[in-house]
Amino acid sequence: MNSTRDALALSLGATDGPSSPTMAQCVNANGLIFTSGHTSLTLGKVGADLSVEQGAQAAREAALRLLHSVREHYGTLDGLVLAQLNVCVNTTPDFTQHGAVAEGASSLLREVFGGSDLPTRKALGMASLPRGVAVEIDAVFAATDA
Repeated sequence: MNSTRDALALSLGATDGPSSPTMAQCVNANGLIFTSGHTSLTLGKVGADLSVEQGAQAAREAALRLLHSVREHYGTLDGLVLAQLNVCVNTTPDFTQHGAVAEGASSLLREVFGGSDLPTRKALGMASLPRGVAVEIDAVFAATDA
């Protein structure tokens, strides 16, 4: 099945996320889909190596990778509501614009899922992230047909 949401996510560039033999990319529990962390391809520290705009683009990259994993796990993006989005940003200690970076992921997900049901969101600054990536995100989706 190739829904409008699926087609939009693919047209925006949803690509394969990271894989690991010791964890699942997504887990479905009682109608909720929990994702593992999905990282950007962009490396660096926002506030030092990267601007806020570059950080937001990195968050968008991570969101595209997350969408790919959810679609692979669930089979479609239809019937899902984004309930929660968590954005971790690799930043300098004095950086304070975490929300502006997180908007890169939020705006992409709003484009795919629509803006009527806004998710909760947390944006945090981190001293480091795996492999030196700029952004790592995870999310919780609710299956409306569960």
